[in-house]
Amino acid sequence: MDKWNIENSDLKKVKIIKQLRIGFAILLAIAGSVLLSSVLLPYYKSKRQVDSFSRAQDQLLSPLPESQKRIINDEVAYYDPSHSYWENLTRATGNIYADSSKYYDNATHTYKDIVIDTEYSTPMKLSIPAIGIESINLQPNVLSTDETVYNSVLRNGLAHFKGTPLPGDGGNSFIYGHSALPSFFNSHQNTPETIFSKLPDANIGNKVIIERDGKTYQYIIKQKKIVEATDFSVLEPVDGKETVTLMTCWPLGVGTKRLIVIAEKNG
Repeated sequence: MDKWNIENSDLKKVKIIKQLRIGFAILLAIAGSVLLSSVLLPYYKSKRQVDSFSRAQDQLLSPLPESQKRIINDEVAYYDPSHSYWENLTRATGNIYADSSKYYDNATHTYKDIVIDTEYSTPMKLSIPAIGIESINLQPNVLSTDETVYNSVLRNGLAHFKGTPLPGDGGNSFIYGHSALPSFFNSHQNTPETIFSKLPDANIGNKVIIERDGKTYQYIIKQKKIVEATDFSVLEPVDGKETVTLMTCWPLGVGTKRLIVIAEKNG
C-alpha cells in the first residue's frame, strides 16, 4: 500500500513538472512573440512609408525639383510644395469666402456670421494628444504665397492659412504643416517643423485641441482622406459647421497628394 502511494506521488510530481515546463514554454513563446512584434511592426510601418515614397517618385513625370528639396541637419527632410499650389489655394480661398457665410453655433443653437480676421497675429497652440502632438505653435494668418514667410513659420510649428477663419470664428479653419520623409522622421520624431508626420496616425474620434486667447476649443476628427494637390474643396465650409481642416503632404515628405484631416467643433 505504501509502495503504491509512493508511486502515485511520483506520478503526480512528474505531471506537475511537465505542466510547469509547458507553462514556461508558453510564456517564453509569448515573450518572444511580443519582442519580435516590437521590432518587426515599426520596421514594417517604416518600410511601407518608404515604399510609398518610392512609388510617388516613380509616378512623377520628372524627378522632384532640387529647388524644392529641404535640408535639415544635413539630411533631406522633405520636398516643399510648388509656388503654384499656394497661389491657387489663395485664389480658391478668396472665391469661397467672397460672400458673407454663416455657420451653426452649437453653444447658442443659432446661426452666426463667419468672421475672417486677417489682422489677428497672436500665436495659438494645437494639440492632438492621441498621436503625441502637444502644444505645438500655431501661427495665424500666414501669407502662404511667400516661401520665406511660411517656411520661417513652419520651422517652429504649424501655420493657419490666411483668408480662412480663425479657430473659434466659425467656418472652416485651414491649418497646415510639413511632413518628413520616413528616413528623416524616424530619427527626428519631435521636430516641430515636421510634426505633421504624425498626422497619418490620427483616427476618427480623436480630439484636436486649440488654445487661443486663453480659451480652449475642442474638435473631434470626423474625416480623414487623401486628395489630389488640385483639390481645393477642402477649404470650403462643411455643411455650415465649425471645423478645422489639417493638411500635410502625402506621401510623407513628398507632396504629390495631400493628407486631409477634418475635425468638427465639439460643443
